Parts: sequence; structure tokens; C-alpha cells
Amino acid sequence: MRWIAGLLLVLLGGCTMAVSDKPMLGAADLAGAPRFEDGVWLISELDETKPCPVDTAQPVSRWAPCANWAVHRDGEWFAREKDTGIKIRPLAGLITVSGGEIAIIQMENAVIDNSTAAADTDPTPFFFGAFDNDPTSAEKLRSVKLWLVMCGQYRPRKATTNDETAEEFVRYPGFDEQCRPASIDALRAAAEASRPPESGRAHVRWTRAVLD
Repeated sequence: MRWIAGLLLVLLGGCTMAVSDKPMLGAADLAGAPRFEDGVWLISELDETKPCPVDTAQPVSRWAPCANWAVHRDGEWFAREKDTGIKIRPLAGLITVSGGEIAIIQMENAVIDNSTAAADTDPTPFFFGAFDNDPTSAEKLRSVKLWLVMCGQYRPRKATTNDETAEEFVRYPGFDEQCRPASIDALRAAAEASRPPESGRAHVRWTRAVLD
């Protein structure tokens, strides 16, 4: 899924994002999960140095190939099959969204590379995003501002060397050296601690009801 791959890059997902070797969201975590408007969703431009203007009034087949979009239909997400065209593939089971004031988005790497879900070659196939959510709202969402859930943050290193600008990576409580959370509570706390200013979030918004 090009827009999630781009999200990982633009938000510096790299080696400091929270990952897991197993699903972290259970049935209880899905209570109050937000609902999304059916249609085509577009992610904001990820690279300001390479503008990708999109006229959302036009059919998606006329959008520039650089546009990053996905489709939501009847509770399921669909990704563009290739980097061009409008053929889509289902992402059933690969994206799960929790309830709560901060909604956790659980994703599998197969969302990005079209590989087999939870492939044996990837020991930690799950990664996580988040967005602020109103659990009391009955309306379907048409806009979210996403961020990646990280497993820690860089902080100034204690003055033990002559390099006063050096930083060290400090993991959030409940995460191991591989950035895996020990519990859903640790993951939720990390999501809150990872929340960047709005300018550092990826804006994903509903744009039109149908592809063409």
C-alpha cells in the first residue's frame, strides 16, 4: 500500500517504531472503534519538495500516479494493486482499528508489500499507527491525522562524555530491545507518548464516493 509505505518514510518509522510478533488488539479493544466513510481516501502530500496536486473532483483514473490513496467499502480497506491504475486488492484482516480516545491502528507488513500475511520470514510483522478519536461520536469519519506508534524516544545523553550533544534512545516502559510491547496497555501509553504536533501527522481524508 503506497500511502502506508510513504507514511512510514515521512514519519521516520524506521527501527524505532513499535512492532510485534503477534496481534495486540483483542475483541475487547475493538469496542467503540470508529467507522469510516465509504469511498476513496487520499493521504496528504508526503514530500513537500515534490508536489503532487490532485483534483479530487476528477475520477481517480485521471489522478496523477504520485497520488497516494486507498478505498474503504463496507468496513474493509482496499489498496491500489500497482503503482498506477485503479485496480484494487482487499486488505481483509490486515488492518484493525481499536476504540478509545486514541484509536490504535494495527497493520501487518503485507499491507505494504502484498506478501503473505504474518510471513515466516518476518518475525515482527505487525506495526501500529494511531489517531485521536471521539468514542462517543456516531458519525462516520471523513478525516484523520495519523502518527506512528514508536517504542521510545531520543533524549540528551547524560554528561558522561565530552560530547554534550549526544543523544541516547530510551524505550518506553513495557517494551523490549526489539521494540515489542509487553501488553496493550504499554502500546496505548506509547501511542500517547508518540503523539507529535499536528504538523507532524499524516492527514488522510475522504475525497469521493467512487473511484470513477
